Amino acid sequence: MRPLLTSVLVSAVVNALSLGLAAWLFGVSMSLGGFVLAVVLFTALWAGMRYAVRRWRVPYVRAYTVPGGLLLTFVALLLTDWVSSHQGFEIEGWGTWVGVTLVVWAAGIAYGEIDDQAPQRV
Repeated sequence: MRPLLTSVLVSAVVNALSLGLAAWLFGVSMSLGGFVLAVVLFTALWAGMRYAVRRWRVPYVRAYTVPGGLLLTFVALLLTDWVSSHQGFEIEGWGTWVGVTLVVWAAGIAYGEIDDQAPQRV
């Protein structure tokens, strides 16, 4: 399998695990179809937005890694929730939003330590 395809698939699995864990911990309502749609959308949005931010080559980007990563994760989750809420994946309540964002962001950081090729090449 091609390295890029492998990275994207592994990224989708990591996102599925982190979204599933966050949903379980914070009681996010979801159906199987909504969950699958959310994983696909979140993976595509997060990788695409991260790639776009890296292409802009913002000066001192390392200083903004943590807040930038949290913001990208939140925006990707927000768009995912907006699109997939009618399909059975919906995040409700500010505490749930904070918790889900932190869990998914932390999983993304852990995954980024293992495989840094997917966000750069997607």
